[in-house]
Amino acid sequence: MTASFKTDGANTTVTFAYTAPTQKVVDTAEAAAHYLWEHGYGDHGDEENPILVSDLTNQQKLNLIDQHVRRVILDIAKDYHVNSEQEAARETAILYADDNLQV
Repeated sequence: MTASFKTDGANTTVTFAYTAPTQKVVDTAEAAAHYLWEHGYGDHGDEENPILVSDLTNQQKLNLIDQHVRRVILDIAKDYHVNSEQEAARETAILYADDNLQV
C-alpha cells in the first residue's frame, strides 16, 4: 500500500493505493463489498424491487468499501480525540483533588 497527501491551496487529498495481482484484488474487493452489503451498506431497494449484491457494478462495490474506510478513519480519529480529552480532564481532576481534598 502507498498512502499520500497532496495539498492544493486550502484542500488536501489523501490517497491510499493498493497493488496486487488482478484476480487477488478483484476477489478481495468482491468479498469486502459482499460483507459490507450483508451488514447494511448500500441501497438494498425495497420488497418489490430488491437490489442484490450481484446487481452492483464494480464501482458501486468500491464505493461501499470507500464508505467503510472513511467511516473507520473518522471513528478512530473521534475515539483518539475523546480519549485525549478524557485523560486531560482526569489529570485536572486529580490535581484538584490533591490540592483541595485533604483531611
